[in-house]
Amino acid sequence: YSNNTKSAVIEKTMGAKITTPELSFDFKNVPYSGGNAIHEFKIKNRGTKNLTIANMSTSCMCTKVYLKTNGIKGPEFGMKGHSAESAYRGVLKPNEEGGIVAVFDPTAHGPSGIGPISRIVSFETNDPDHPYMEFTFSGVVVK
Repeated sequence: YSNNTKSAVIEKTMGAKITTPELSFDFKNVPYSGGNAIHEFKIKNRGTKNLTIANMSTSCMCTKVYLKTNGIKGPEFGMKGHSAESAYRGVLKPNEEGGIVAVFDPTAHGPSGIGPISRIVSFETNDPDHPYMEFTFSGVVVK
């Protein structure tokens, strides 16, 4: 562990409370030449204090993730260690809804990437009950 990292440091905040209706999503068939497959995992701050989201990353270079708040897309992040560290912090105010958006590129692995996939997007929050969150998605890349 190094203190030189540029990742965001998050203070846990009593009163910040993240909720989500789903932790995983199945795209079923993803056409290889059909463009990116995109899924938005809905999140909501059911707390009384601002919810901070930071240090988003993905499990593979074929996937990007970003936070959407008020219809506005935040910066995209990729695989840990393969995309720049960022001090970016997204905020959801109490009762505000947003989305963790996963963008999967079915062509990223070339023709050898045809077949079943399973990927993870993760992030940190200031919710003391959920300091680290993972959403997973799966599917089958088809020709």
